[in-house]
Amino acid sequence: MTTDREVDVSDKTQPTDETKSKGFQQDGKGDKAIPENRKDEKDERLDEALEETFPSSDPVSVKITK
Repeated sequence: MTTDREVDVSDKTQPTDETKSKGFQQDGKGDKAIPENRKDEKDERLDEALEETFPSSDPVSVKITK
């Protein structure tokens, strides 16, 4: 039995069907499977972007979105 201040979270920490739905990828290769997402490719694109925008007051975003 729990009081008003105590919360039983044991059932909330278990995986649910919601997290196993097709909207959530489980055990996939993810971004690592895409050649353009390799670290050396990202570093090269970041270096090029820095060269193209230097000197500028706005820094280049490190996060690369598609």
